[in-house]
Amino acid sequence: MDPILLSRYVSDGFDHAKAGNAAEIYSNVAPYHDSGELDLKSHYAFGWIIYYAMHQASETAIDERKRMLARYLKLKVQKPHKLHSMILTEAIRLYKDARDVREAIRISASGKHDRRNLPTFSILKFFSLWDAANLREGDWRRRDVDGQQLPSTVEKLITCCVDEAEETRQNPSESVMTIIEKALELFPDSGHLLAQGAQIASQGGDRPRATSLLRKAILTTPAKYFLWSRLAEMVSAEQEDVKLPLSLYCRALSCPGAEDFKGKIHLAMAELWERIGATPQAAWELERYRRLYQSRDWHLSPRAMALMEKIPEDTVPSDPTPAYKRIAALADEALYAELTPVAVSKNYHKPADNRPDRYGRVNTSPAWRVADAEGTNYWFTPSRHGIDPDLPHGTRLHIRVHNGRVVDAALAPAE
Repeated sequence: MDPILLSRYVSDGFDHAKAGNAAEIYSNVAPYHDSGELDLKSHYAFGWIIYYAMHQASETAIDERKRMLARYLKLKVQKPHKLHSMILTEAIRLYKDARDVREAIRISASGKHDRRNLPTFSILKFFSLWDAANLREGDWRRRDVDGQQLPSTVEKLITCCVDEAEETRQNPSESVMTIIEKALELFPDSGHLLAQGAQIASQGGDRPRATSLLRKAILTTPAKYFLWSRLAEMVSAEQEDVKLPLSLYCRALSCPGAEDFKGKIHLAMAELWERIGATPQAAWELERYRRLYQSRDWHLSPRAMALMEKIPEDTVPSDPTPAYKRIAALADEALYAELTPVAVSKNYHKPADNRPDRYGRVNTSPAWRVADAEGTNYWFTPSRHGIDPDLPHGTRLHIRVHNGRVVDAALAPAE
């Protein structure tokens, strides 16, 4: 094609691609790009054509979208630029789609598949080629939609990078580590991000850093059972005394979450009980794990099989659950020890209401407003802390606050 006509076609093609016809425009231009006939002045428009082609492509078109990204990476476009940010969002979507398609194949094939033919896309490799210098201020900015704050592009990127690093057991590049550290400074309120930072630190062998980040994650989102479980796992590996890890696992079991996801916690608790010679309690936890897994037709882990060999056959299981709450108190003491208790009293009661508010949120449990001696108000859900929500106004409590949120609450002792 005549260079002038090609340049005009690409320029006009930008508008057609934006209108929904990106696939055809992209297919027509791609050969000229590959042959080197595409003028540098047309790279910018072709970059946007690639973006719209990716955005309009099917979620399962993994390989084709990967080829689009490969062509994009060869373009000469000024940096940083909105185009690069938009391409990054498509790369993030591609990683998630490839992971979902891969998982769907695994499930449908019932484990009978050739792992070499599963669709893959490395967000870690792409980001190193994409260049962290392309990040713009807007990529770090969160958005408010209908009263809810959505994660920034960088937070979404970190989630994908940590996910791939965990799955492949590879350590992220220095550039990825740099943005993780910056994100932790910018978003200290994100328990999810703190947990991701802990995962990377643990994988890199920095257990003190991982433990510190996990503690902060739990203070930010104390209702996440897997955070307590991960901290228990780390603590258990660092010390012989089982009291603290056992209490952390008990605390994990008290958090919301389907029992299906807590089987490994029971197994870990069984191992701890067995370590201190409490074989009846270990047998009970192990049996709970076994029943859950066999009811779901899941394979018992080698850890479980090895523990079964250690427990004598004539052992009579003893239910330790009545002591869970007392044991879990040790975890709260260890976690909240550095937070100063604040004396407050209840001054408002918001009843449960199954009707969604204007943001679509449903208040299924009564909430309390409490105030300290200076008149500062705090909101929290008493039932999450084992407190009877129907106690009267004036009820005195001691709370602990982190980042402006109540993370621990208990009734004040009677005078």
